[in-house]
Amino acid sequence: MIPPGFVRGALLCLPALVLALSLLIVSNRFVRRVQQRRRERRAEPVRGLLLELLCAEEDEQSELLNRLAAVDKRTWTALEPSLTALLEKVSGAARTALIRLYELRGAPEGAVADLRSHSAARRGRAAQVLGQLSHRAAEPALCRLLTDRDPEVRLVATRALGRSGGAESVAHLLESLHGSRTVPPPSVTMALVSMGPEVQRSVAAGLEHPEPLARAVAIEVLGVTGVVSRTSEIARALREDPSNEVRIKAARALGRLGMPEGLQPLLDAVAPGQPLALRIVGTGALGNLGAVSATDRLAELLGDPDRHVAGAAARSLLRLGPAGHAALHEAAAGVRGGSAAAQAGAALSEAAVQGRHDVRVEVAL
Repeated sequence: MIPPGFVRGALLCLPALVLALSLLIVSNRFVRRVQQRRRERRAEPVRGLLLELLCAEEDEQSELLNRLAAVDKRTWTALEPSLTALLEKVSGAARTALIRLYELRGAPEGAVADLRSHSAARRGRAAQVLGQLSHRAAEPALCRLLTDRDPEVRLVATRALGRSGGAESVAHLLESLHGSRTVPPPSVTMALVSMGPEVQRSVAAGLEHPEPLARAVAIEVLGVTGVVSRTSEIARALREDPSNEVRIKAARALGRLGMPEGLQPLLDAVAPGQPLALRIVGTGALGNLGAVSATDRLAELLGDPDRHVAGAAARSLLRLGPAGHAALHEAAAGVRGGSAAAQAGAALSEAAVQGRHDVRVEVAL
């Protein structure tokens, strides 16, 4: 049992502890503001040169680049946050000039060295800079950071590879999806999508990966980037893969790719007895596929016992154009039963409201 005197003493000390913590927070904020103002004052004399560089013609940039690259270390440190922000916003000649400035300063090499720093914050900043500079030479070092002990560093390295990585990075990114130090699937997907067409072959190789999550991400990337040449492989994954998550991703991808080869696998995927989540996604994918020949099957699904499947069927019919609308009007008349009529009527009403809204927007414009 805790002695009463101890409790009273603790309560008496509590206000002093709260006051000490408050003072610590205030003092930390004050120090940060002072440091920020000091950096701004130090960078102010060269900000004008930076703006001139961004606006200068290519043949006028050399002198400005040399003057900016020659500033002392403390001024460069103060200016660097502005440079980092500008790299995110500018493009074309202005971006090329900023990258050239970093190169003259030796920043890429310094950032590559910082990737091995004991400080997680320093490793993360270095990875961010290398990604912004699209510094391809840093690809192997950034791949190593995918297993960094700090999860935030792993995320930054993943984003950096999305900007500066190539086909060699794909296998490392897919491997980062499992193990003791992982990267979230959406981050890996975004990085692979950002790499562009040059990595399509390497991404497609992920369809044979032993880990289901890696196969699922590979399929999603192929669907999002519109790699129609892989339709048959994705269709096979929908039919045969033992993982429901992979099959769901495959169904969604086939809808996005819009190729005829996807029709029959999707029709099979929405059959009774298939996993519910797959049936819902597959029904929606049939609408995205745009195959009018799927109209009858979707019309049948309007009366499905699961309302999510039925609702997805109604929305898909709306996307099939005149044939789909005709099937919805027929179902709304009660031909396919009460539940199908309700789903069809709701979809047609929603489409009518949306149509009126679009007209109002067009008139307003």
